[in-house]
Order: sequence, then structure tokens, then C-alpha cells
Amino acid sequence: MSRNWSRRYNRKNPMVAKIRQLTATFDDAAIETEYRHDAFVRVVQPFTRFSVIVTAVAFLSYGIHDAIVVPEIRGYAWTLRFAAFGPLAAALLAFTYSRFYERFQQVAMLLLGVSVNAVVLLVGNAASTEGFFIYTGYAALFVVLGPFIGKMNVKTHAAYTCIVLALFLVIDRARIEIDWRPILSMSITLLAMGFIGGLAAWQLEHQSREAFLQRRTIRDQLEALDIEKGKSDALLLNILPAQVAERLKEDGESIADGFAQVTVLFSDIVGFTKMSDRLEPAELVRRLNAIFTAFDAIADRLHVEKIKTIGDAYMVVGGLPNRSDTHAVAIAEMALAMRDALASMKNEIGETVSIRIGIHTGPVVAGVIGKKKFIYDVWGDTVNTASRMESHALPGTIQLTEETAKQLDAGYTVTARGEIDVKGKGVMKTWFLEGRKSS
Repeated sequence: MSRNWSRRYNRKNPMVAKIRQLTATFDDAAIETEYRHDAFVRVVQPFTRFSVIVTAVAFLSYGIHDAIVVPEIRGYAWTLRFAAFGPLAAALLAFTYSRFYERFQQVAMLLLGVSVNAVVLLVGNAASTEGFFIYTGYAALFVVLGPFIGKMNVKTHAAYTCIVLALFLVIDRARIEIDWRPILSMSITLLAMGFIGGLAAWQLEHQSREAFLQRRTIRDQLEALDIEKGKSDALLLNILPAQVAERLKEDGESIADGFAQVTVLFSDIVGFTKMSDRLEPAELVRRLNAIFTAFDAIADRLHVEKIKTIGDAYMVVGGLPNRSDTHAVAIAEMALAMRDALASMKNEIGETVSIRIGIHTGPVVAGVIGKKKFIYDVWGDTVNTASRMESHALPGTIQLTEETAKQLDAGYTVTARGEIDVKGKGVMKTWFLEGRKSS
């Protein structure tokens, strides 16, 4: 199963996911370095530090075993264990806290394993025939344990096996002259146990790298998911106000909030129908995009909420979703800036274009309904009245209802238009917003 995983990962990342079959290492040096650091921090350093302590305590406690099995050379065995191996184990434990340990961890564990085997081989060589077989058998056992206790990789364990075998042949060379058969038997045993340990090292290294690849893939997928989530959140925020988007993500239910007083603006480009008849579709869209992009920038600057565009109509509201007492002033500034922006865009648009704007102040309900194609919308008679103000306005003017004019009278110049017959509303008094009053 792990091999199938490697292949799936390898198809997407052919240069980073291939594991060498012989040594169980990545063929990409950068990935191998990343893996070793990850494994060292996560597993190798804490585990081998603990294993040095356990190995030292267990190996030194076997001094009791020396007194029982080889009492005739107990002093010699204890000298090797306590005077030679003990200080070396303490030094290796201290080295595990060194900043150089990550680089030389395999060397340190090789030294630990070789020192343990050197002690038992020297004791076995000095012992009787029975003691020789017992202690040399320990050496064969210790060779198997390298990958488990010392986290030795395949290369280190191969070196470990060869060194122990060489030590055995050098230390017990005198016995070869007496009877070579036990030496041959133990050599074969050491090699066999070393081979078993090598297989264990290969399997552990291979599994560890497969797990690393899986973690790496999951990490990359999570990062990609975060990027895509960021994109979707940005898209959602481009459609809905931030606090509305958060509420929608939390419960997914319809949202409806009442606002006692806001100011609604509608605008319409004068002569748009005739313009659309004579322009190519691409040019028409280009001009609309330029105009509405300018309007969007003004809305952002004034912190008013763009609701939607319908054809050449542009709708924006002040006072929601963040409630404000200056909503009428903000919309008045929006209207004046829209008119000025459109007047300055003659060269970009290619001709002089005028605009009609209608504004009304009153209560509305705002929110999001439905399950698809979310839009933050506004409902109520205030919306209808603002729309009528726009449709009944004169080209190039900003027409206000009495409610809005009263809120702007202190800081803006408003001119009474008089009474007009408004479709669906009857006779209404309206005003034109001319500009800001001189201070």
C-alpha cells in the first residue's frame, strides 16, 4: 500500500518523491535533507536520547551478570563496562544536547553500538568456551537492535555490521588457530543477524519516508485549501459586506435586518439606450466598466455600501450594514463625486455623458435571502421612492426628497424644484442638490 502511495505522489512530483530501493533514501537531495531534519526533530533526537540512557543503564547493570557467568574475569569485565563504556555513554548522552548532534547522529549511534559490542566481544574472548559463546551471542543480538535502539539507517547499519564482524575476527583471532569452526559459525551468525537488522532498517526508513511524503502532501493540500478558501472569502466579500458574510458562513440562514433610517441613491446614465444601439458590445461594456469602477472607488472611500448595478443603473446606500448618523451626508458626497467623476471621464469614455441621480432617506430592511447567487439587497418603500427620484430627475441633476433635503440643509446648497407628479407616489416636493455650502 505504501508503494502505491509513493507512485501516486510521484506522478505529481516526479523529482521529489522517488525513494531509492536499495538504501531507502530520496534521490532528491533537497527532499532528503528536509526529511532528515523533520525526522530528527520529531522522532530521532528525543528517542535516541532516551535510548542512550536506557542502553547505558541496562548495559552497566549487566555487571551482575558478569559476576555470575564469568566470575574469574569479573574485574576485567567491570573495568570494560564501568571504566571504559560508562564515561563514553555519558559523553554520548551529553552530545545529544549539542547543536552538532543532528549532523552526526548516525555517527554517534554507530559509536554507541560498536562500543557495546567491543565490550562483550572482549569479555567473551577472555572467558572460557562457554562464556565465549554467551557473550558473542550477545554481540549478534545487539547487531539486530541497531535500527530500533539507535535509529540507524541502512548505510549506518551496514557499516555497523561490518565493523562488529571485523572486531570479532580481530579480537578472537587466537581462537581461529585452535578451532576455526566456532569462529566461522559465529561469523555467519553475525552476518545473518546483521542482514536481519539491515532489513529492519530498510523497512523502518522506507515507512518513515512514506509517512513523510503523506504529511508533506497533506500540508501542501492544506496550504492550497487555505489559498482557495482565501480566494472564496475574497469573492464572498466582493459580493457581501464583511459582517454579513461572516454571519452567512456561521449559520447559512437567511439574513434580514431592519434599519430605521438610511439614505438610498440611484443613478442612471442619460441616453444609455441610444448609446447601446450604436456601440459594439465590447465597447459598451468597456465604458460601463470604466464608469462603475470609478463609482466603486468613491463608495469605498466614503464607506457607503454598493448594493447592485442593473444595466446602467447604480444603487448605493449609506447607513448600512454599519449604522451611521451621517448617512445622508455620505450619500450627498457620493452623488457629487459621481457627477464630477463622470464629467472628468470624457477622454476615457470618448464622449460627454451625463447622469441622473435620485436620493431618498427613510427606513429599509436589508439582508440576504435564498440559497444560491447570494446578493445583499435592500427592500422597502424608501428604495422605491429613491428610484422614482432618479427616474423623474432632469439630466445632470441630483434630485432629493424632502426628507433628505432637510438633513443636508445645514451643509449643502439645495434648490427647491417644487411639486412634481411621481409615478406611484403622487405629488411630491423635491429638491436639487447643487453642491457644498461655502464655509
